[in-house]
Amino acid sequence: MIQKADYIRAYADRYRDMFAVRLTTIVAVILVAAWVLDWGWAANFGLIQLGLYVLLWRTVEIARTRPEAPGAGRRFRLRTEWITLGLASHNAVYILAAWWVRPDTIDYLRLLLAGNLMVGALQVHISRRSFLAAVAPPSIAAMIIAAHQPQATPTLKFAVALFVLGIIAAAWRQWRGDRETVELMVALTERSRQLQAALGQAETDRAAAERANKAKSRFLAMISHEVRTPLNVILGLTEVLRGRRRPKAEAVIIDDMAEAGGMLLRLLNGALDISKIESGQSDLQIGPVDVAARIEAIARVWRTRVAELGLTLEVVLDGDPADFAVLTDQARVEQVLINYLSNALKLTPAGTIRLVAQARPQADGRIALSLEVHDQGPGVPEDQRERIFQPFEQLAAGRAAGGAGLGLALCRAAAEGLGGSVGVRPAEGAGAVFWFRFTAPRAPVEADAEAAPTAPTPDAPPALRVLAAEDHPANRKLLALLFQSFGLDLALVENGRKAVDALRADRFDLVLMDAMMPVMDGVEAVRLIRAEEAAEGRPRTPIHMLTANVFEDDVARYRAAGADGVLGKPIQIGALQALLEQTAASAVPA
Repeated sequence: MIQKADYIRAYADRYRDMFAVRLTTIVAVILVAAWVLDWGWAANFGLIQLGLYVLLWRTVEIARTRPEAPGAGRRFRLRTEWITLGLASHNAVYILAAWWVRPDTIDYLRLLLAGNLMVGALQVHISRRSFLAAVAPPSIAAMIIAAHQPQATPTLKFAVALFVLGIIAAAWRQWRGDRETVELMVALTERSRQLQAALGQAETDRAAAERANKAKSRFLAMISHEVRTPLNVILGLTEVLRGRRRPKAEAVIIDDMAEAGGMLLRLLNGALDISKIESGQSDLQIGPVDVAARIEAIARVWRTRVAELGLTLEVVLDGDPADFAVLTDQARVEQVLINYLSNALKLTPAGTIRLVAQARPQADGRIALSLEVHDQGPGVPEDQRERIFQPFEQLAAGRAAGGAGLGLALCRAAAEGLGGSVGVRPAEGAGAVFWFRFTAPRAPVEADAEAAPTAPTPDAPPALRVLAAEDHPANRKLLALLFQSFGLDLALVENGRKAVDALRADRFDLVLMDAMMPVMDGVEAVRLIRAEEAAEGRPRTPIHMLTANVFEDDVARYRAAGADGVLGKPIQIGALQALLEQTAASAVPA
């Protein structure tokens, strides 16, 4: 908002800009007066004019420095009007007096009068009264001199009148130009103020965004740790159970548990990575995926829940089985399908939910895949079909079902991360069809290792000695069971301090170190172990972090402390077995 103080300050700045010209004119008049008249006349002119300009300077400086003071505008206007009147009147009276005393100097006095009229008229004026105060006295003086000159003809008098009127007209234009200049200066000041405020707000918003981002990172790290830790136990125990001989019925149940746990893990990973997906910076895990096999696996896990709700789940695969084998990110595809199925279960009161998948080869050799989930719910109004894919946006039915409004937003982000798209359309009859379309390169079906998980095999050398630092009792129990199946010598400790003490007392071929532990965390323990190895000349023991915190910053911190690698939780049996085999191959006999 434009403030009155801005106008006061702008006019004051304009007055200051004219001081140099006015003072130069005064000096010039003083010199001419001393030459034409005498130094007494020159001193009179200089003292009064300079004195008035000192008052004007003071008035201007007060206006510039205190424009917000009460009554500042009125005082500034009145003082400049009176000072301007004083300057112009003194000029006029001075020239008339000089003409009366020294009529022989009339030619010089005319020049002085004309110059003063022009300079006075063309200076800055804050108001019409200021303008009139500047032009009226010298104009009257000029008309008086012209009227009392014996040699003045009507033509000369008319010329003088035109000159005066021309000066006044020019001064009028100058005054209007000053007003426009001041308006522009005030507008620029206000715009600058707005920009400064915007920059300040932007900086505030940036700082708030940084704080929010840090808070989000801390939250995600906490969620990752707190969810992955129990999930690690669930998935680890299912793998242990899968490695044992079981009746077929129990084996099927265990396989379904492992499948459901894997889906949960992939959903967690997708949710934690959603911000990266939206910014286009996500590292997609591209690999061979049999989409048809993954759909059947998802359906197998979900059919029990579907049956409990009195519904039916129908799967339709349209296309050559080989065309469903593509190179894509399995977690992203599953994330979309699971969210769609979850919504369908919430919104369908009775009937059948259909999962339809279509695969079509393209001319460029890629495969176009279309995945749809048909529900028999209330449907989605046309004006809401775009909005519901925004974060925290949902229909009344979704809110009634207890949804948070994030599922469909995650679907869109996941789809866009794969270069695909999502949407919804009305179903035939009743309900809605949520669709997901993307293209991907062809890949062999046999490469989808997730469709047929393999159980761990106890083929690692029994002589391998492993130290594991883990504070969670359930995770220690899981590690004990896993390493029992591998037939290895495992020592378990509860924190980093005990891990350091164990390495001081004995030799191990491998250390698995949790990151977050009481007494001493894993990072500090690794740092201390490396320092002691260097100081004592001990062989470097391979240390791998075994942790749920596997963000890029975390991994960098682990490696900076001296860790050789990172195993994420939940434990991937294949990755653990590969690490054990690698360690066994490079282990130096005691």
